[in-house]
Amino acid sequence: MIASLEGLRGMAALFVILHHMFCASPHAPFANAYLAVDLFFVLSGFVICRACGAQLSSLASLRTFMIRRIGRLWPTHIATTLLALVVARHVPSLGEALALATMSQGLSLFQAGIGNPVSWSAGDELYVYLLFGAICLLLRGPARIALGAALAMTAYVFAVRIEVDHACLLQGGCFSSLVHKYGWLRSIAGFFLGTVIYEFQDRVVTLTNSSAFQVMAFSAAFFLLTFADALPGSALAAPLVFAALIGSLIRDRGPIARIFQTRPAQYLGKISYPLYLGHGVLLLQIATATAGTDLSARVVPYALFLFWSFGIAHLLHKYIEVPFRDRFNRWSRATPRSTAAYAPMKEPQ
Repeated sequence: MIASLEGLRGMAALFVILHHMFCASPHAPFANAYLAVDLFFVLSGFVICRACGAQLSSLASLRTFMIRRIGRLWPTHIATTLLALVVARHVPSLGEALALATMSQGLSLFQAGIGNPVSWSAGDELYVYLLFGAICLLLRGPARIALGAALAMTAYVFAVRIEVDHACLLQGGCFSSLVHKYGWLRSIAGFFLGTVIYEFQDRVVTLTNSSAFQVMAFSAAFFLLTFADALPGSALAAPLVFAALIGSLIRDRGPIARIFQTRPAQYLGKISYPLYLGHGVLLLQIATATAGTDLSARVVPYALFLFWSFGIAHLLHKYIEVPFRDRFNRWSRATPRSTAAYAPMKEPQ
C-alpha cells in the first residue's frame, strides 16, 4: 500500500462532505469540491491496476476479482441506501429498487438521486471495474494500454463537450447534467487515466520526482477543489491535475506525502468509503436546515451533520464494510478454480 495515496483518498472524501455541507449557503465555500469525485476515479484506476491488473488472465480470475469488488462496494451501498430511503420516507418503485440493488442507478436509467444521492459514483465505478476486468482478460501488453488510453481520452472528450454545451464546468452548477446523467463518462475517463499512470509509472516518477513538483501539483489540486469557479474552464483540467498529484506521490516521499501519512489522514483514508456514502444519507436534511439562514444559525446543523457523518462512517466501517469485505473475499477463494488462479492477488486498499 502507498500510504500517502490512502491519505489522499481520505482528503477527497472530506472535501466532498464539506462541499455538501455548505452547498445551500450563498457564495458557498468548497463549491467546487464535487471535483474530488474525479480524484476518486483516477486514484481508483491506479490502485486497481497496480493491485489486480497482472492477475486478471482467466475467467476464474475475473470472477474472483468481481466478487471481491462487489464485496468492497455493495454492502455499504445497500446499508446507506436503506437508511436514506427510511430517512426520506420513500418507497422505491420496482425499477428503482432493481437499479439500487444492482448499483446501476448512476447509468442514466432512472431519475437522479434515488436512494442515497451520492452512491451513483460507486455504482458507476463497479461497472467500470467489470469493463477493466474484461479488457485485461481479452488484451495484453501494448494493446491493453492503448485501449485504456483511448477509453480515457474518448470519455474525457465527450464529457468536456457535454460540460461546455451546458456551460457546466465553465460557470459552475454541474449537478443535473454532469454528475448524475453523465457521471459514468467521468468514471471511465478518470479510471482509465489512472490505469495509464500505473502502466507508465516509471516515466511518471521520473517526471514528477521532486518536492517542488509535488507541492505545485497539490496546490493546483487544492485550487480546483476550492476556487475553480474563479478561473472559468479550469475545472475541465481536474482529471489531469489529479493525475499529476497521484504521480508525484507514487514513491511515497515528499512534503505532501508526509502530510497524507499522518495518523488523521490515514484514518480518513481507512473510513473514506463509508464516510463518503454515510454522509449522503442526510444531504437533503442539512440543505433544508441551512437554506436561507445566516452563519450563526448554521453552526448547530453543521456540527450535527459532521457528528453523523463520522459516527456512521466508523460504525459502517466496523460492522458492515470490513466484515462483509472479508466474507466476500473468503467466498471468492472458495469459488471453484479460483484459488489456484487467483490466490496471489493483493486486496486493493
